Amino acid sequence: MIHFKRGLVTAALALAGLAVLTAPAAHATDNVPCHSPTKRNLTDPGTGRSWPNTEVRYCNLTRGHVPVYATRSPGAPVVGYLEQGGAANWFVTEMKGQTFRDGSAENYWWGSTMADNGRWGWVPEVYFAGGDNNEDDAGLLMPGSYTCANVCPPLPFWAR
Repeated sequence: MIHFKRGLVTAALALAGLAVLTAPAAHATDNVPCHSPTKRNLTDPGTGRSWPNTEVRYCNLTRGHVPVYATRSPGAPVVGYLEQGGAANWFVTEMKGQTFRDGSAENYWWGSTMADNGRWGWVPEVYFAGGDNNEDDAGLLMPGSYTCANVCPPLPFWAR
């Protein structure tokens, strides 16, 4: 009977070890997500249409003087800068774009915001604190609530 129990324990340990070897690797999560949701009244600079009480979130940046691009492409013109780093800057949404590289860091996620000069654009999330390469920010919202069927309202200017 003792040999039978020892055999069961050995088999259970072997199966547990096999489960660990075949389990998928844990996904790293952003350890500095965007935070402090607040509401802002936003106005489309192209059409004048207002978007009252739009939720924005503050995101920690790794440095100041971060460029804001016209589109989600590293080749796009820079429309302005976010001069202050840390948690001073707010963002509306995030979307995938072209990969932006800064040294060994790279990311294809971009956050939509207004530069300090009042011009709208996109910041590569390579400048966001926390997270890994090509990882979106855990606290910033994607514009999924703006999908619809049949007759759709215009896409908000910060998500184009």
